[in-house]
Amino acid sequence: MRYCYFADYEIQMGERLRIWGQATLVHEIPEGGALDPEIVLARVRQQAATAHGTRPCEVRIRALNRLD
Repeated sequence: MRYCYFADYEIQMGERLRIWGQATLVHEIPEGGALDPEIVLARVRQQAATAHGTRPCEVRIRALNRLD
């Protein structure tokens, strides 16, 4: 099964700088497998953190929408 997501996130950098961003994610699970929302959130956070050079725990997901 294939799921596509759009995420809106923010990252607090110090006291004054805040980064807002968006990301898309294609998440596939094996046939008959269960969708685990925790894995989806972890992947989105990791993708955003990698893009901005931060840690995943610093990424706050503001909205997560499934596209299909």
